[in-house]
Amino acid sequence: MSADLGTRPRHYARQIVALRSKEERRAALENVPAEWRDLVRTHVEIAWNHQKGGKA
Repeated sequence: MSADLGTRPRHYARQIVALRSKEERRAALENVPAEWRDLVRTHVEIAWNHQKGGKA
């Protein structure tokens, strides 16, 4: 995952949600810039819960 200037928190989240394994998702989250990591984690959790039909 590259940290180019055009990548925004939701883009990172979309890329992470598309990964197959939990280990891949955790590793990808570690590559997110530190200042966005919490926000991206929140986006991923919301997307994950939405896909499962659950509530955040």
